[in-house]
Amino acid sequence: MANPLSEQKCPACGAPLRFDPTSGKSVCDWCGMSYDIPTEADETLAEGSAPAAEAEELPVYNCLSCGAEIVTDAVSASIKCPYCGNNIVLTEKVSGGLRPDGVIPFRIDKKSLPAAVQSFYKDKKLLPRKFFSESNIEDLAGVYVPFWLYDCEYSGEVSYDATRSSAARTGDYIVTTTAHYDLTRSVGMRFADIPVDGSARLDDALMDSLEPFDMSDVKPFRMSYLSGFFAERFDKDSDEVRARAEDRMLTSALGIADANVHGYSTVSRRSHALAPTSVNAKYVLLPVYTFNVGWHGQKYSFAMNGQTGKVVGDIPTDKGRSLLRRWGTFAAVFAAVLLLISFISC
Repeated sequence: MANPLSEQKCPACGAPLRFDPTSGKSVCDWCGMSYDIPTEADETLAEGSAPAAEAEELPVYNCLSCGAEIVTDAVSASIKCPYCGNNIVLTEKVSGGLRPDGVIPFRIDKKSLPAAVQSFYKDKKLLPRKFFSESNIEDLAGVYVPFWLYDCEYSGEVSYDATRSSAARTGDYIVTTTAHYDLTRSVGMRFADIPVDGSARLDDALMDSLEPFDMSDVKPFRMSYLSGFFAERFDKDSDEVRARAEDRMLTSALGIADANVHGYSTVSRRSHALAPTSVNAKYVLLPVYTFNVGWHGQKYSFAMNGQTGKVVGDIPTDKGRSLLRRWGTFAAVFAAVLLLISFISC
């Protein structure tokens, strides 16, 4: 069976096209031409438009080094695994695929990444002094990460124990009166486009930290968006990660319910009977730059939101500066205590 994907090639010179995050177009680095990406699935390409690679299935290649499943465009002769760095020559080893419901294209060009990383560093007071000058960005890859977007309704009741206290002077005594209340709040909430990554190889906490994504920017899926980037097929289906999504929504629902109980001296949540209904999931690809920062023989994992430019990652801590900071805090507290004792003695 022939590969159903058409190649992303420049109509002018035949060279490979790549998606340019800055212009939002397919561009040719050889002749400088650029082409709009079709917005309708059944659109007939006008003269001068980039050919659209619309397919029922995406080719999925297995990295022979780490086993990751990687989706790429049809024009690539070789790719680099974004997880282990292994160079892969594409073969006929295809394990199947699934067409995403949508994609958020890259909006941030990789050229802006060093400045974004430096901005991330600037408020980190405990970084080693020479980290700025001696660290290097390594293994940079623009990856379309598989996410499931959940829509859901949460409804039910939340019960609270609450008190309201008042104090009044009676002769030589102050009498405090405490009234106890049994509260119930009815809750009905609708959640939309709650993202949970569908990759077992990427750290969940790192992916969660990249949020928020602007989901109003989700586009109909086009193979043209993948040109020049990596993309991964999900290896955790919507049922496997549904519990994570529901936990996040439940936590938000309870937090909102808690914030609406006011006017009492104390409030403690006793129980809840909130349950999800009308749960739906969509499969989308979201733009993420993954990279490592190398310093003194060690690698620290980082990621950047390819839509907003938000940077998250692991950073080293200068033990000497950390210790000095703790001693400085102790000295400040100790000085305050001495001042208080001196004031009392006077």
